Amino acid sequence: MSKPIDYSRFDGIGDSDSESEDGLHQMTSPKILPAPSRSQHARNNHGKYTNKNKMAKSPQPIHQAKTQKDSKTGRYIFQYNNRKIYEWDQNLEEVNIYIDVPPHLQSPKRDTFQINIHPSRLQVGIQSHDRFFINEPTFDKVVTKESCWYLDETDMKQESECGALVPLVQIHIVLMKAHRGQVWDAPLISANEGGVGSSSVVDPSTMEEIRRDMMLERFQEENPSFDFRNAKFNGEVPNPREFMGGVQYR
Repeated sequence: MSKPIDYSRFDGIGDSDSESEDGLHQMTSPKILPAPSRSQHARNNHGKYTNKNKMAKSPQPIHQAKTQKDSKTGRYIFQYNNRKIYEWDQNLEEVNIYIDVPPHLQSPKRDTFQINIHPSRLQVGIQSHDRFFINEPTFDKVVTKESCWYLDETDMKQESECGALVPLVQIHIVLMKAHRGQVWDAPLISANEGGVGSSSVVDPSTMEEIRRDMMLERFQEENPSFDFRNAKFNGEVPNPREFMGGVQYR
């Protein structure tokens, strides 16, 4: 059984560790409870037996916090235990993931990293090290031959180990959607989604925001002579992939 990943290990991902760590959250086996005996039941007014457990108060639904969004870039932020793991966004065609390169990796090159984009899984790690920093299923199918990744030196700064300010370099991963116009709830899905300390799936209001943006993108693409930037929807936003006969292509 794998333990939850401490993502701070990205700073020292080369350290040897015998633990199996290929999921975002702890994998927990379902609890199997024994069938209640006859004495654990209570008779109702009709003489039938009723499970006392059913009389217990129903569990309260878990409140999902508002998905955080970077005020400068407009990207959504996935955090684990209050540590930013990556930012991401999406459009009709693709999902983009942005991972900050740790400051101790001076002048990182493409061959510094090992990044594998599979049809249903993304793996991100550092060459010559024994495990991946990210090794997760993608939300849905990916067109691998049209997907890619590259290093992007941003105009932001971060503090190096010696205290100097150096440019922030990001790993930019582009996942091409197999189904154009499909709205992804998240870039990556853990084996036990919704675990303590994290949730990669966006909250309902943020999902509505994403659907709206993608619908406006589709309208703009199909009607380039109109300006849809300030357009609003009355009621629920339709599915960008299926609305009015479906999105073009794929």
